[in-house]
Amino acid sequence: MQITDKGKLSLSVRIIVGVLSLPSLFLAFMLISEALKGNFDGIGAFEIIYALVGFFAIYIALTGKKFF
Repeated sequence: MQITDKGKLSLSVRIIVGVLSLPSLFLAFMLISEALKGNFDGIGAFEIIYALVGFFAIYIALTGKKFF
């Protein structure tokens, strides 16, 4: 038996990952708007990392690639 979709996540897992990444994407857009206003001193390193994880998660949700 040969699996043709090696390395791809199922659609249900991709939907769950996409939905769970929405709060960090909202944070990323909030950080971008604060940066455009010039309020750089209110942005912490943890917030930036959390936003980057959201972009990584939405990439996984859209492509379905397994990285781990």
